[in-house]
Amino acid sequence: MNFYRIIRLCKLLLLFFVAALISTPVWGVRVKDVAALRGARDNELIGFGIVVGLDGTGDTQESLLSRKPIVNALERIGISLESQDILGRSIAAVWLTATLPPFAKSGQRLDITVATIGDAVSLRGGILIMAPLRGPDRLVYAVGQGPIAGIPKGVSRADALPPEELVNLPIGSRMVASVGQVLGGAIVEREINLNLNSRARVYMNLHSPDFTTAFRLAKLINQKLGIRSARAQDAGTVEVSVPDSYLGNTVELISFIENLEISPDHTAKVVLDERSGTVVMGGSVRISPIAISQNGLNIQVKLPSPNAQGEQGAQAEGTTLASNVFMLKGGADLKEIVDGFNKIGASSKDLIEVLKAVKTAGALHAELVIR
Repeated sequence: MNFYRIIRLCKLLLLFFVAALISTPVWGVRVKDVAALRGARDNELIGFGIVVGLDGTGDTQESLLSRKPIVNALERIGISLESQDILGRSIAAVWLTATLPPFAKSGQRLDITVATIGDAVSLRGGILIMAPLRGPDRLVYAVGQGPIAGIPKGVSRADALPPEELVNLPIGSRMVASVGQVLGGAIVEREINLNLNSRARVYMNLHSPDFTTAFRLAKLINQKLGIRSARAQDAGTVEVSVPDSYLGNTVELISFIENLEISPDHTAKVVLDERSGTVVMGGSVRISPIAISQNGLNIQVKLPSPNAQGEQGAQAEGTTLASNVFMLKGGADLKEIVDGFNKIGASSKDLIEVLKAVKTAGALHAELVIR
């Protein structure tokens, strides 16, 4: 009797083991890599500023974008001038942009990107004077100031190079001189309040909305925190009710959820880079039965015949029939198509043209992205 009980127990354990293997994803990624807390987002800041100290590469005297603000700034410190009194090209009007990260605190520093908006030639060697950076609500969130960096050597003076040499400069060298950075030049003055610990529920937003991934995430959280702890609102949002054990300590809850492993789902996609001939594909891309002919190269994708035996059956599974003919079974994935092209010596250009034609014919079951 004990022997049969042991046998039954072993069978039961084996069933549980097999079920665990079936239900466990082959691979997984952290939740923090596929989703983020709603509200924990970057915020864009903009501003207007003046760069001084340029070596003859600033705005011309006809540009009031820089001279009028300088006149106003000098009046605040008791110096009265007219715009025409400011000679030379040592100043430039610039547009400022910066990114305020979530949970940034007062006193933290941000990088500023500086770009000319007048007729300045280069910002190399200039210094940005104090300028406010505002959010969409027009409130000042940071104040920036400092030397301009990140401009490579190139045009340093408007008349440094003859016109014929200036025209021959690479486009990148001519354009980059008008855009620079002030590294760590902005100081955060206003914080964005996100009081997480007072919330009874939080929301996780998927980076790439997908119904299956949202359902899996909600199911995973319910398995770890209890039934009805989470539910998928739509393809991009999972609502999580804060358990009693985490009330007042939502940060710990978010940390726990972020480090769970999930197997995300995704739509089949093929990316073609026509300039480099690169083809990037996922493993779930499938091809319907179709015959392809391109520059003397032939590929046939057909359903395998249930009665096919011997040589015909082998051909239906995927073999080279001739030097320029390759046959694949129906439902073949894109990797088999690429391998077939490689076997018959087709180029990347041929493959790209074929994939575009197959997509047009409706036989490529994937999103085609062409760059």
